[in-house]
Amino acid sequence: MDLERNKEVEIVQVVIFWKLGQYGADPISYYPTDLDEQAIQNIGIKLLSVMAGEDELISEGIFVIPFPRFKFTGLNYSFIVDESAFFLTLMIKDNFPEFIFQNIDHLTDKLKATSKILNQQDFRPREAKIQMIRLYKYFIEFSKKYLEIRDSLLLETENTILTASLLYFHRKAGPIVYRSYPENILSEDQSKKLCKELEIATREGFFSRSYPDISHVSYYFEIPSDWARGKKEMLLLSFVFRKLPMKDITNALHLKSVKFVEKMQVHPEIFKGFYNSYEIEGYPPEEQEKAAQMSELLKQWIRSLYLASLDVFQSTSFENMTKE
Repeated sequence: MDLERNKEVEIVQVVIFWKLGQYGADPISYYPTDLDEQAIQNIGIKLLSVMAGEDELISEGIFVIPFPRFKFTGLNYSFIVDESAFFLTLMIKDNFPEFIFQNIDHLTDKLKATSKILNQQDFRPREAKIQMIRLYKYFIEFSKKYLEIRDSLLLETENTILTASLLYFHRKAGPIVYRSYPENILSEDQSKKLCKELEIATREGFFSRSYPDISHVSYYFEIPSDWARGKKEMLLLSFVFRKLPMKDITNALHLKSVKFVEKMQVHPEIFKGFYNSYEIEGYPPEEQEKAAQMSELLKQWIRSLYLASLDVFQSTSFENMTKE
């Protein structure tokens, strides 16, 4: 039942065309064809079990399923024809999940286009085989192009995105860079430039600015606080770059910023993370412990946001490069 038989191709392994049956997804055609039939049946059973867990057994859509037994990840497109459910599955090695998630729109469009061709041909076995061969070869070439430019994309990203930073208006010290990831990247002068942005910000929203040495896209916002003067903390979330990226990326980062801000604004105790132990020395021990916990949580959130910004940059850049 070993599906790891294609050593030359690092990502794409097989494409499969299924029809949903009573006991599982029955394969109509797949390519390459040198696969263990029992393994194919096991995958079909898992597909059915996943669909059975949905609100509607028969539905149209895209979903990703891991197959750890075979060290695979499957991108599945389900579609309905005459009240019968069909699937198109792209199987990749499970150590390349970013290939699916960074290119999911493009991959899905290709699966949808193939489903329409199959429908027009009334799912004849010979035509299904031809389409599986074409689909497989297309994904192979696409994955090769992805691998060719992935490293250059990563290098460009690392050379461009400096940090994700969260700034805080300290009640005594004024604006400070509270958390950055990666740490210790910004110089003292660059940190002061960001702090100045928080000092002059007056209205919640997204803005960008460029300096000779850095550029940033930032979001000014406030969160409720029981410990702050005026019962609110004034904050600035910033993505810092060597130069401003293209508009598609800044738009995507805007959405990331909004979600991050919303997450902070609804967390009832996150404001406590901005207070050091000496600032709340007279507070009860449980409050001091909670402040430490919230501080650690903010640290994790900023790290996750930075990693998400890398994914945004790479996926958007790759999509634009593949259109060229």
